[in-house]
Amino acid sequence: MLLKTFLLILACSCLACEAGCSLGKSRQAKAQNLNQAAPQDGNQTTARSDEPASADSSGGQTVPAEISDELHTPERGSEERQAIMDALRASLDNHQSPYYQPHRGTITFVVNVLKVHNGWAWMNGYPQSTSSQDSFGEFSGFLLHSENGKWSVMSLPPMVNDPDDPENLGYPGRRDVEKIRQKYPKIATDIFPKS
Repeated sequence: MLLKTFLLILACSCLACEAGCSLGKSRQAKAQNLNQAAPQDGNQTTARSDEPASADSSGGQTVPAEISDELHTPERGSEERQAIMDALRASLDNHQSPYYQPHRGTITFVVNVLKVHNGWAWMNGYPQSTSSQDSFGEFSGFLLHSENGKWSVMSLPPMVNDPDDPENLGYPGRRDVEKIRQKYPKIATDIFPKS
């Protein structure tokens, strides 16, 4: 009986060790993928276009129920990235949205930066249309938040007037991020570019 108990404990220990090793390898592979996806100099030079997808029947943009607790850039074609782009598109389509832009064509986005962490996302890029007659103003970036599995574009506080950056090319700067955090205390501030 003592031998059976010992063998059972040994077998359970081996299984637990194997599971732990697999989890460690999975986390290591994920970290390597993130490092490969993020450019070393902090500036993303390759722009990507994200195509529209259909929204759910309620009109909201859905994402997987689980929110990642690590800073990441969603892969192109992933459900999370698609839901973020669909929320941006919906905001540009909504007449009541401060981001509303009249347009005839289908909107896609050229993404320069997209960072997501704990249900918050920062996208720096610009919309473009399939219609050559459509044009859009400049955008300094978009802040999004996921609640109950739906992404929404959040309003940003006014930019900080910086005499060293009168055109706000470095937006959001440290002081801008502080103002955003005052408005949204639970925001993951690591989604913003380092200034």
